[in-house]
Amino acid sequence: MIVESNLIPFAPGDQPGTRRPRAPRRGGPKPGSPEASFRGSPLLRLAITWSGPELRVQVTGDLDVVTAPALAEALSRARIDVRAVPGAIGIVLDLRTVSFLGAAGMRVMVHAHHTFTAAGFGLRLIADQPAVTRPLALTGLDEVLGLSRVPSPETAGAPSSHVVASRRGEPGGATT
Repeated sequence: MIVESNLIPFAPGDQPGTRRPRAPRRGGPKPGSPEASFRGSPLLRLAITWSGPELRVQVTGDLDVVTAPALAEALSRARIDVRAVPGAIGIVLDLRTVSFLGAAGMRVMVHAHHTFTAAGFGLRLIADQPAVTRPLALTGLDEVLGLSRVPSPETAGAPSSHVVASRRGEPGGATT
């Protein structure tokens, strides 16, 4: 008896009851290796400096589910630093060089805002890139977190071709 089938035959090692050899580990350098950056993520760079009575955290790169824990850890350490310095008033989170902002990054910022406010310090956000300002505006977090749209030094004189709308349903929708 001949039975025809439109099923694709199993590849070697895919047959039931057999194990496929394990693929090499992906995901970049091992944590702790010299080529690994903060928390092992090469997609995010953090520069922390004092600017008068405020601690400035400059964030560069993608702020997503992979890199958000690094920012959370840096902000936690920054909170300790701010509390230890007499006359310190808070933190400036400079997001002008962030190329992507995901929900995990926004969650870290909301948590930091609540933590700093409860400790009696401020957390200011500055950004000018649509990749950051648009998600914050659409979720209403631009108002909750007090986003300041400060142009970066490179784009301060350049005309903007992107207008960020406030929330859906309000006059002046987003245009590009």
